[in-house]
Amino acid sequence: MEIDNKLKILKSLDTKSLIARIQHYEDDLEHVLREQASFKDINREYLTSGMSTDCQEVKRILAELATQGPPAESGKKLTAAERDVWLQKQRTENDELAASINRQKSIAFLLENNEISIEMVRRRLEGARALLALRTGQINFLAS
Repeated sequence: MEIDNKLKILKSLDTKSLIARIQHYEDDLEHVLREQASFKDINREYLTSGMSTDCQEVKRILAELATQGPPAESGKKLTAAERDVWLQKQRTENDELAASINRQKSIAFLLENNEISIEMVRRRLEGARALLALRTGQINFLAS
């Protein structure tokens, strides 16, 4: 292959714009990761952790309700099962608890959306890097 043809092919590979796209994707990835960290920090009391499905705020409200307990009927103490049933009903009847549960759900939804955005940016970055590796191979082939 003649040098003029090789030079024409090398110029058509347009590696400069590909490198600029990779840098742009890296910046995007850093941006969405920072957003996620900030979002988690701001809403940490509404994030679930470990095996529990309740966030810290919901647990706090449930603990307060458990100490208050339901009104006793005719002076009898409630059994543990009755107390658990009452606490379960409070998830819908108690406005503060229901609002916290709804907030927890919306935070989880927004966090999942953010994680999807991060994955999309990662995939774009991986694709651009793979294309750069291919172009590097093409350049090496043309250089030989």
